[in-house]
Amino acid sequence: MSWKAIDALDDARDATASLLLPFDAGRWARLALIALFVGGLGGSGGAGSNTGTTTSTGGGSTDIPIDSLPGFVTPENVFAAIVALAAIAIVLGLLWSFVGSVMQFVLVDAVVTKDVRIRKPFRERFWLGVRLFAFQIGLLIAIITVIGLPVAAVYFGSVAVTPAIALLAIPLVLLGLLLVFVVAVVMQLTTDFVVPTMIAEDRALLSSWGRVVPVFRAEFSEFGLYVIVRFILGILASIGIGIAALLALLVVAIPFAIVGGAAFLALNAANIALTSTVGLVVFGALGVLFVLAAIAVGAVVQMPVVTYFRYYSLFLLGSTDDSLDLVSQFRSDDDSSAPEGPTPA
Repeated sequence: MSWKAIDALDDARDATASLLLPFDAGRWARLALIALFVGGLGGSGGAGSNTGTTTSTGGGSTDIPIDSLPGFVTPENVFAAIVALAAIAIVLGLLWSFVGSVMQFVLVDAVVTKDVRIRKPFRERFWLGVRLFAFQIGLLIAIITVIGLPVAAVYFGSVAVTPAIALLAIPLVLLGLLLVFVVAVVMQLTTDFVVPTMIAEDRALLSSWGRVVPVFRAEFSEFGLYVIVRFILGILASIGIGIAALLALLVVAIPFAIVGGAAFLALNAANIALTSTVGLVVFGALGVLFVLAAIAVGAVVQMPVVTYFRYYSLFLLGSTDDSLDLVSQFRSDDDSSAPEGPTPA
């Protein structure tokens, strides 16, 4: 017995190789940018450290008197700064997620046409991305509501936290974990199969879900196997990406270490403290550049994996429903030949 979910693995491999080879720097760069938003931050961020000076006392204490702190450093200002930073992080996270939603469609266009572009398909798929983003936010709100309502009822209802109440938290945690798992599967199926359906038949998101549900039912074993294989390959790919990104970062870190060492010696020779404005600017700039380099490395490393997984889902979807087959021209058993290469962007 031949499993479509297994056969699609080879087709996805061949299609990925035909898209990425021969090597083209521009095509790889555009795909890496798409993968950065679709697959997340593949690179590891740089860790910063704060350097300060303290005066040792006879008792060895390093406590800094409150009176010595600047006048604007008050508990209220610190709390306000934390709230502001949290708000900025939330806004940036939502913006990143929205761009990633649109990029899901851009990636499908890229692998189907092998004409890797960003701006034009981003404009064309913008409103489809809005629908996907709204769907994601709706799922997030559902999780928060289901988990948060009991907690809010206990907190605002002034319910005493007794051992019995604490025991009730156990099923709540289990329910939360189950809900997160279900939502993760739903989101995976949405990006892998509903997004291509929205493109193939020009449907809205919920209508596309209604379109693919009968396909899921008719080929339940195939899609069930896909979820399992996709999960296992995802774990293996994450490990491989992590190792490859770490090795690449070690190579990238060499020039930064050389430049940083030279800057350190130069500042010492000029009697400029590392905590001075000049020192902070120099090493701050190096830190920012290293973080950007790390993000770029992570995006490039994970790009072939992101591309492969997208082809994998497209090949399986097409093999279960001909009208949703966006990659029929790339199949190994297809008599028609695939395009020799991507159209220059």
